[in-house]
Amino acid sequence: MRDRLVGVHCLWKYTRIAGILGLVVISGSALASQADFQLPTGLADPLPLNLSERLEKTANAQALYMQAIFEEETDGPDRALESKRRVLVLDPSFCDLALDVAQHYLRRGEITEALSVLKDACKASPRNASMPIALANIYLRQLEKPDLAEKFALLAHEISSNSADAFEVLWEVYRASGQNKKMEGLFQKALKSDSKDPSFWLDLADLRLRDTKRSRRPLSEGDWEKILALVDRAAQHSDNTPEILSRTADYYYACGDAASAAELYNAAFEQQPSFPSLKEKLAECHTQTGNASEAARLLEEVIAETPMNLVAYDQLALIRLRQNELESALATMRQALLVAPIEPRRYEDIIRIALRAADPQTALLYANEAEQRFPYLIGFTLLRAISLSQAKQHAAALMTFERTLIEAANSNPEILDSAFYMSYGAAAEQAGHFVKAAELIKTAISLNPKNSAEACNFLAYMWADRNENLPAAEELVLRALEAEPSNGAYLDTLGWVYFKQGRYSESLAQLLRAAELVDKPDPIILEHIGDAYEKLGKITEAVISWQKSHIFSPENGILGEKIDTHSSKVAKQPQANP
Repeated sequence: MRDRLVGVHCLWKYTRIAGILGLVVISGSALASQADFQLPTGLADPLPLNLSERLEKTANAQALYMQAIFEEETDGPDRALESKRRVLVLDPSFCDLALDVAQHYLRRGEITEALSVLKDACKASPRNASMPIALANIYLRQLEKPDLAEKFALLAHEISSNSADAFEVLWEVYRASGQNKKMEGLFQKALKSDSKDPSFWLDLADLRLRDTKRSRRPLSEGDWEKILALVDRAAQHSDNTPEILSRTADYYYACGDAASAAELYNAAFEQQPSFPSLKEKLAECHTQTGNASEAARLLEEVIAETPMNLVAYDQLALIRLRQNELESALATMRQALLVAPIEPRRYEDIIRIALRAADPQTALLYANEAEQRFPYLIGFTLLRAISLSQAKQHAAALMTFERTLIEAANSNPEILDSAFYMSYGAAAEQAGHFVKAAELIKTAISLNPKNSAEACNFLAYMWADRNENLPAAEELVLRALEAEPSNGAYLDTLGWVYFKQGRYSESLAQLLRAAELVDKPDPIILEHIGDAYEKLGKITEAVISWQKSHIFSPENGILGEKIDTHSSKVAKQPQANP
């Protein structure tokens, strides 16, 4: 009965506070506002209640708390602090409020006041671990007193040994004071816990992972074993909520077990299909397990449901690139660019993939747009130059390369690296400026001699094809082969240099080896093999090689002439040359 009276008494106080709030917020007649909160006519004021001291304090504390909320809304947190502190004098066991007040004091730099509030709350609520955790954090971080921090951290751990927060603050204390053995001992002790809370085990796994990452070293197999020992406990006690299933799966995926991760992601998906990022994570698992088509299907669904999801676009584009579906990848990347047109990286990716797909018009379109949108990024001028060269607009390409050279020299000299001169030289060669091309390629080699195999091979082949500087060409291609002895393109160049030097048997040996090493039949190598056979008098073999080359490059008119010229000779032979 007395508890009910306390409720009535507090309600009367809350009503008076609400009346004040109404007077402040609602515009109009003050008398009308007051009338809204007056007792009906005929009702007398309530009789005073004879409450016990404890209940009186509780009622007053509740009323003061309502007043503090009002003051915080109208005058700000500083004005409310006094009322909140008075609440804590009446009811020091109000732990949530104690944490709030202590945090406010800390923001003002009044650490002593914060400690006083928390210690009072700690005494009033000796079984609440939040108070000693907060005290340990203050002594550790603000006051840098690890001994006192350890005292309160141990108290929190004693109160709640299965609390991840209590565990973490003690771990932080040990780490700050260099007590590494105690840190490891904490994890070993935790593994003996009978906690069936999956969040507890996952929080400890997070802590173990964070500790390893702080060491700034790659995670070893042993590190993952320690982390997964905790994750496995979470999996054993999983409550099948999407959050727990997804968090557990994240760890299995991170350690390379995509199949187990996919199983848990699927279970989470069955519980809540709308849970954030599940389809994207499932797609990544399917990608890792080789089921690219299912991954692409899921990502297409994500994009259809949330067209602004850039992560899904990027994942889908990457899958299509891995499958060498360059046109599909480009289409996806162009859609993503519509969502995020202010990201230069997306323009660059589209231009480079278009060049890789031998689509210079698309590359040129986006290079022009990017150059206009980001005029301060000289890299897009360079990409436009490369696109113009691939589009066989040679004069414009060389002018753009030269513009890049001049502007970058003043604003961005680091872009004028070996790759720049390699691209510029290749464009000059395509334009028929062979002397200029040779000088540019030589510059590329000199700027990065340790990684110059591609440039050495390019210049060697250009010279061999033009039947000039053959000794220097041989030296260059042998230098390239020192770096990559099994590169089929480089072996083709060496064979072609030997061919131009009249060393036909040596040429054929290198060309045949080159044909074996390339991923797919190369029409140029096959034509070179046919030329070498022809010089060695093996006409049948020559015609066969030329015919194979012609299958892959039917537009090559010279090949057709060679086949027509020598086919009659083959027909007159009784059998193929041995």
